[in-house]
Formats: sequence, structure tokens, C-alpha cells
Amino acid sequence: MTIQQIVDPDRIEPELIKIWEALAHKNTMRASLFNLIVFNRLSRRTDYFRNIVQKVVEKFPCRTLFITSDPDAAQSHLKTAITVVFPKADESLACDQIDIGVAGEAHKRVPFLILPHITPDLPVYLLWTEDPSKSNPLFAPLAKWATRIIFDSECADDLHAYAKTILKLKKKLNLDIADLNWARTEGWRDLFASTFDTEERLASLHAAKTLKIVYNRRETEFFCHLKIQSMYLLGWLSSRLGWKCMKQSKNLHFEFRDKKSSIHASIESDLWQKLGAGTILSVDLKTADGIHFEGSRIPEQYHHVKILISSNTSCELPYHFVLGQTATGQSLVQEICRCGTSEHYLAALTQLENFL
Repeated sequence: MTIQQIVDPDRIEPELIKIWEALAHKNTMRASLFNLIVFNRLSRRTDYFRNIVQKVVEKFPCRTLFITSDPDAAQSHLKTAITVVFPKADESLACDQIDIGVAGEAHKRVPFLILPHITPDLPVYLLWTEDPSKSNPLFAPLAKWATRIIFDSECADDLHAYAKTILKLKKKLNLDIADLNWARTEGWRDLFASTFDTEERLASLHAAKTLKIVYNRRETEFFCHLKIQSMYLLGWLSSRLGWKCMKQSKNLHFEFRDKKSSIHASIESDLWQKLGAGTILSVDLKTADGIHFEGSRIPEQYHHVKILISSNTSCELPYHFVLGQTATGQSLVQEICRCGTSEHYLAALTQLENFL
């Protein structure tokens, strides 16, 4: 349930007070664990991000400031609306959402509008849904208030420029930084960490000769840069194992070298209609000592991966590894719950910057 009302910018807080006074008889608690600022450009993805925010609020009531910039508007404008959101059906808790629609010269007014409505003494999470490698007048003023900036690499047309920009921003701003697509690869990173968890298996991993990653090529209106999660996983693995990229082809074939030998890696695609766009489907790895590791999602159980490990002389019993759910908004919830910036993420970005 929501209560929404269009208001003038200077009437945001007074009108919110009126709504809360009207709710007083219901014993509804005004809850806010943090401030969530969302910036997006008006597009087909706007409703997608609204849905993400709704999922976050259901788990963590917070004050949301949702900014929508309209680059195609004929005239400058600054429009505001307030919403009281009830995350639970019993209406025992509720929180505020302030919507800001902006175009043209009115962008200059947004930081002055937002600042009085940030709840003091609470963390500020900034979800920046546009490509950070492209200049935007609102990024710097919003970033300086943020405790943590969460990016969405799906917006990046050039992953090399994206990686380079994020690494520069980390050094310049010294803020906690996260990425929704990086969060979506967590299950596969956990799978590798749990599978190659002994000295013997880790030695086999260091002897890798070929690596193939397969992703879901099903495009949607919200996702079209489908190789990013696979690139992140490749960047992470190669950075952890000390591989140096020597050659890359346009069809996503890579030649790496470590201290001892060369490694061939490839990224390929398959089509699964009932699984998320760009989701990693399988990983196949073969080593110089004859070990073959294969992890593939199970069609009937999308979040289960069947693990097969064999050698020239033996074959282990297959087993299942359960990946995390890929529900809408889950990656943002994960990144809000975390602290700091993943050193593995930064290392993967450095690797991507070097071999793209």
C-alpha cells in the first residue's frame, strides 16, 4: 500500500507531516534505517529501478529520494511528489519516498532541493544507474554526500571505459563502491572458493589450460549488455591466478600467460528462456595435469549447479551446489548490507582495464 501526493518542492516536509498526522491513529511507525538516493535517466528501465527500490524497502524501510532526469523534455522543469510506503500489509511500519522529476537547467536546483531531506546521522546509499564514464552535473554533488555508491555496469556501452572510470573514482573519492553485476556473480565465486579449497585442488587450478564460460543470451528490455557478468568472472579468476592477457579476439577468445604456461579462455552463449539475461550458465575448466572441472546449471532447478570433477584415472561422484536466488532487487539488497569495497572487485576491474 502507498499514499502518494504531488506537491510543490517547498511543501515536501509540511505535506509529509500532514500525512503522518493522519496516520497517527493507526499506530504506524515511521521507519528509516538509511537514506537511499537513486538517480536514473527516464527510459524503459525507470520502472525496473522503481521495482528494485520497492524490493529493498520491503526488507529495509528507508527514506528514498528517487531522481528521474528527462533528457528529451522540451522545457526545463522540476516536479516533486511524496509517497508514504507501507512495506508490510499490516501497516505497522511505513517510510517516506520523495520523487523528483527534472529536466534542463533545473538540474542545478536538485542538490539544494535534496540536502534538507536527507535524514541526518543515517548512512546515505547512492544508486547511480547511468554510465559513470559519461559526465553528469549531478554526480559530484550527490557523491559527496554518499556513504556508499552502487553502480550498475549494465548501463556501460564500453566496459573498458567503465572499469577505468570506477578505478579512478575509487582513488579520487575514497568511498565505498559496489556494482550490481559484481553482486550477481557472487554465487559462482563462492562455488570456485568452495570447490578449490585444498592445496591439491588449488594447485590443479593454477595448472589450468582452458577455461570456457557460458552465459544466457536472452535479451530483455532492461538488459542488453549480456556478457558483463561473464567478463567479471573471467576478470576475477585471472586476477586471482596471476594470469596476464596476451591476446584477445572480437569473438571473446583470450590468450593468457602465467609464470609457467599459456591459458586459453573463451566466453560463449546459450539461450535459456526462463533465466535472467546475462546470467552465467556454466563454467568448464581443464588443467595441464588432466583434471576436468565442469559446473552447469540444471534446467529443472535453475539455481542448482551440477558439479563434475574427473581426471585421467578417476571420476568423483557428481554433486549439487546451490547458487543464491536472482530475484529482482536482491543484488542491491546484498550491496546495501555490505561494508567497504571488495578488493577482489577492484582487482577484477584492473584486469579488465588491462585486457579489454
